[in-house]
Amino acid sequence: MCKYSISIAPCIVLFYLLCVTHGKWIGRNNLKQTSDEFDVLIFTQRWPLTVCFEWENKSRLNDTHSCVLPKRTEWTIHGIWPTKYNTTGPQFCNRLPFDSKAIAPIEGELKENWIDIQKGSKPYSFWRHEWDKHGTCAISVKDLNNEFKYFQTALKLLDEYNMIDVLAKANILPGNKYTVQNYLTGIQKILNKRGQVMCVVDQKTKNSYVNEIRICFNKTLQLVDCDGIYNFPTNCKSQEIIYPNLIPRYHRYNVKQI
Repeated sequence: MCKYSISIAPCIVLFYLLCVTHGKWIGRNNLKQTSDEFDVLIFTQRWPLTVCFEWENKSRLNDTHSCVLPKRTEWTIHGIWPTKYNTTGPQFCNRLPFDSKAIAPIEGELKENWIDIQKGSKPYSFWRHEWDKHGTCAISVKDLNNEFKYFQTALKLLDEYNMIDVLAKANILPGNKYTVQNYLTGIQKILNKRGQVMCVVDQKTKNSYVNEIRICFNKTLQLVDCDGIYNFPTNCKSQEIIYPNLIPRYHRYNVKQI
């Protein structure tokens, strides 16, 4: 009996520790996300030529992807993303369904500046996705507390912080190569805040292309450093980052300008 009791005691202790640990894990993951559970707002702009390149590269043999590009050479909006430091999210916070009628007054501007590069997508699908995933988590912010304000504010931020202008002021121009530090230093020099640069790599040539630039705001929409966000300050691995003025491996018949 004594021998058997000694052998089962560690099992009881182990079972107890597992229960406690498992209980804590469940508790953490069952915390309800609310709209104010974030540290910073990331305003993400993307370079359409790189986005198109990435989209075309995902084509399969019988599924040729084509793109829609802006008429002007400019960066376009990806979204405003409420974000916790050192992670992603929150996401899909509230049951506030997307309503295309809510953004009707600014739909023309959105079509020019918040473009769904993926030609053939269902109408409103990109905007619906950004609202459902990110906009619903931003409603604690006064200027983002409904669908119309979320999209309107993004347009205002693009007008003030469009990276085609910010980078140009730092002498960073399409059609050239720069180090990732050139981009980061240029953004900081012009905006006086640290941003984030994201790249896409051509797996065949190993060339890196600038894909997105992200700048950060607090909950009163004051520009702040992006320190602490996931992948800060960059995911770029190469020293030289191409800022393309044409779609890499450009296929004119796959591209439509709007």
